[in-house]
Amino acid sequence: MNVLVSALVNGDARFIRDLFNKQQFTVCTSPSLDEEFADVVQRPRMRKYFSVQVAERAMGRLIELSERLAKDPPIHAICRDPKDDYLIALAQAAKADLLVTGDEDLLVLKKYGKIRIMKPGAFQKEYL
Repeated sequence: MNVLVSALVNGDARFIRDLFNKQQFTVCTSPSLDEEFADVVQRPRMRKYFSVQVAERAMGRLIELSERLAKDPPIHAICRDPKDDYLIALAQAAKADLLVTGDEDLLVLKKYGKIRIMKPGAFQKEYL
């Protein structure tokens, strides 16, 4: 989620477009991720970076183009920041190979099971 918000803040629509347009990737979300994304992009302090309309379009595209779990998977204590555990649970439930994030509490893990955890820049270099 922080990757998509950062792309919006930085005006990096190319990253988002490439991510969704490449047929080799499936972006997975869950109710919790959707709620957090909506909460963050609708905060008043985000208005200095993008408009409400841009936020609404981004939310719509995320829902339209991602594979969404119907319900949140069970969460287990994994990360040093418990608020991030739902992302590991989502990646496991989606049988993901990658978790792309800028969150150091997740990046410090480097890998969880078969899920490789990497920064957006490393992801772009390697895959886009």
